[in-house]
Amino acid sequence: MLRTSARDEYLLRINLKKGAVARRFCEVHVKGNDVYVMQPRKGKSVKVTYHQSGQRHLKHGNGPAMFVLQLDRPEWIQKEEPCWESSFENFAHLLAYQRERADSVYDIELPPRSTSTITFAQVSIGRFFDHQAWKNEGVTLATLLQQVFPVPISPSNLSICVRVLRLAYADPWVVRVGGRFMAWITRAFRRCCHPSPLSS
Repeated sequence: MLRTSARDEYLLRINLKKGAVARRFCEVHVKGNDVYVMQPRKGKSVKVTYHQSGQRHLKHGNGPAMFVLQLDRPEWIQKEEPCWESSFENFAHLLAYQRERADSVYDIELPPRSTSTITFAQVSIGRFFDHQAWKNEGVTLATLLQQVFPVPISPSNLSICVRVLRLAYADPWVVRVGGRFMAWITRAFRRCCHPSPLSS
């Protein structure tokens, strides 16, 4: 792995793997107390930014900030703040990983398709990270994997937590409604786990 040359910046690359094939699933850039999370794409990438001021927003390419929220400043975060979540259906459309520079690399094995579960990744920043688990009205959430990466250059001693989470349903019909249900259940997940819901 080739490390970044910038001393004031930290870069975590999260790859999604299927056998020997690795694709660029997510990148987390930390510069000072600013955190940028994005999924690399051809053309305009969608980037979530958590600024030192506590403002969190989403941008598509160089477009205007959307879904702007005012949250805790990074140095005030006692436990964690989720920054980004995504499921794995777009594996075939992700950019190939070609050993680009990074300070840390984390590989996630592509889970098999299922008619009764949705598996997705979550990136959070903070200091203390509990495993997520709950059950509500026939929907169960479980943490499959969790890895914490300390950020040496962070003035606030932040760490990055990467989780692989799985939602399982008593009724497999709900999976067939696709992205609309994923958006709804993600909002429900945020309400259950975090007092301040974040927009995707």
